[in-house]
Amino acid sequence: MANNPNAVGKRSQEESLRTQNRILDKAEHLFSRLGFGGVSMREIGKAAGVHHHTIQHHYGSKEELYETVLNRWDHKVQELLVEAMGEEPNFEEAIKIVVEQLFDFMLEKRDWVALTARAAIGAGQPGRMRLKQESWVQFMDDNLRDYKTGGLGLDLGMLMITVEGLLNNHILAEKHYRDLYGKTLDDPELRSRTKEHLKKVLSALVVT
Repeated sequence: MANNPNAVGKRSQEESLRTQNRILDKAEHLFSRLGFGGVSMREIGKAAGVHHHTIQHHYGSKEELYETVLNRWDHKVQELLVEAMGEEPNFEEAIKIVVEQLFDFMLEKRDWVALTARAAIGAGQPGRMRLKQESWVQFMDDNLRDYKTGGLGLDLGMLMITVEGLLNNHILAEKHYRDLYGKTLDDPELRSRTKEHLKKVLSALVVT
């Protein structure tokens, strides 16, 4: 029986996608730990099990790879935020939804959270490179500025920066959790307690 060229092509595309995702995963981890200048393309290639020329084939330069990794999950975060806000958001309910959904996502993507936190303060990134403005805070400012806060007197951008800061701090505070509770947020019970705490703290900001 002759080989199906469509099936072969599909397998090739799937293998290419798996390779790209493996490269991004390893680059995300290494960049988050060592910064842009602390890791080479060869080291990323070795970690991903590919030649560094394969990385160049898929992503071009090291700067382009870094930018791809940094903006990798922006669209997913934006989707979660839009879903939480709805058409006429109740901010207290929206905060609870954001914490419930975004916290778990950010915990799963802890390396990416660490990388974006470094980038936010300009640490460990290429100074000559102009990064795309696709952060979730920028997205909120560009697309959701017309949402009405009623009598709350809140600046939506400031509120989202506050939410981001609190979530980031808890996601990255692994040592503090281990020192205080003897376990990390990978523990389901502690993770649930943390989310409830964050909901209460953030809801207090929007209660009139």
